Amino acid sequence: MYKGFWCLLLYLLALVLLIVGAWRQVDRTVYVMAVVFFLWDVVFVRSKDSFEGRSTTKILSHCRDAETLMSYFIGFYAAVLAVVFTDATKTGIFLGACHQAGLSMRLVGAPLVLAAIPMLFIPVQFGAKDATTNKRAITPSVKVLLFVNIFCEKLVVFMFVHDLLRISRRFF
Repeated sequence: MYKGFWCLLLYLLALVLLIVGAWRQVDRTVYVMAVVFFLWDVVFVRSKDSFEGRSTTKILSHCRDAETLMSYFIGFYAAVLAVVFTDATKTGIFLGACHQAGLSMRLVGAPLVLAAIPMLFIPVQFGAKDATTNKRAITPSVKVLLFVNIFCEKLVVFMFVHDLLRISRRFF
C-alpha cells in the first residue's frame, strides 16, 4: 500500500484539497485531510511490512530529524506572527485578510501548536529482545513516537500551506 500508486494518490488528494480549500475558502478540506493522514499513518504503523529492514536507531534518527525541522518551523512561524502582531497596522491587515478569507485564528495558530507536540520529550523503550530471533524488536512506544512525528509533520505542512493559500487568494 505504501508504494507507487497509493503514495501518488495521497499527494494528489492533498493537492486537490489544498486547491479546493483555497478556491472555496473552506476549512473542511483541512479536517478531511487530517482524517486521511491519521488513517494513513495508523495503517502504516500497524503494518508489519512498514518496519521490515528498519532499525530502532534509524527510526529514532528520523524522528529527531523531523523534530529539528519542526523546531525551525516553530521559530519561523512564531517570528512571522510576532512581526504581524507587534505592529497595529500589520495586525489590522493580517486580521482583515484572515477575516476576508474566512480563516479562523484557531486554524492560524494550530500549526504552531501541532509542531510543538512531537518535540515533547517523552522517554520511550528503545527495543525489546525478541526471544525467537534474539534481536532487538521495535517496540510499540517507538512506533507511537514515529506515528506522532509523521502525522504532525504532514498536518502542520498541509495546514500552513492551506492558510497561506487562503490568505494570499485575497491578493491575487
